[in-house]
Amino acid sequence: MSTKDSELHRYMQGEVLPPAIKDRTEADKLIKVAVDHFRTARKATIQTMADLRRLQNADVHLLYGYKNFAKWAEDRFEGLAANNVRQLCRAGAVALELDRRKLIDLENPKGVGTTALRDLSTISGTYGDDKMAEVFVTARGLLEGKSEVSNVTVEAAMKLLMPPAQLEPMNPDGPTERDLQNEYEEDEPETEYSEKVTELIDHIRDLSYDLPDSLADMATATKQLANQLQSERNDDDQTWIEGTR
Repeated sequence: MSTKDSELHRYMQGEVLPPAIKDRTEADKLIKVAVDHFRTARKATIQTMADLRRLQNADVHLLYGYKNFAKWAEDRFEGLAANNVRQLCRAGAVALELDRRKLIDLENPKGVGTTALRDLSTISGTYGDDKMAEVFVTARGLLEGKSEVSNVTVEAAMKLLMPPAQLEPMNPDGPTERDLQNEYEEDEPETEYSEKVTELIDHIRDLSYDLPDSLADMATATKQLANQLQSERNDDDQTWIEGTR
């Protein structure tokens, strides 16, 4: 084995560091390969988001005996966790809506990043698709076609479209009766529930982030909460009755 072949073999085995690139022509070739891989990966990610959302909308998980789409996708797609599936589907819904409005082309998605899609999904869930699309168009206008819309651009567009409310000036004559009433209401202690009821409430809050695919789970959990609250009220009534004897 020649000296050059020996060094190459040691490099392939991870025994030595790769030589430094001193020529820009060679560096540009490697950079181009890396950029092409990055663009391909980003394109594939956005298309996968949209594909997952299409599958969720079609309720394909029911065909395979699953009650929850995220769980089905977790078992079907190696390396995907259920929580990631939910996030991807929410972003995929935005990608599909932007494609429907001809604002992007899912065949070759350009001008939007995955972080922007995630933030736009939050806006869509809170304010609706029309506001989401308005934010996207506004964000794209801020860039003047020089780059892609990111989460930073989306945040800037939201601040332009929905600036924070002006704070009310303080009353120079002191607090009013309404101010005192509001302060009193804020200081009221929260209702304390049993551990079981608290767990059910938290569970229902978690399910609310995954609508509409969690409607069945939401109904079940809500019924369990109602039954638990009724049971605890009956227990309290029985304790009071026994205490009056």
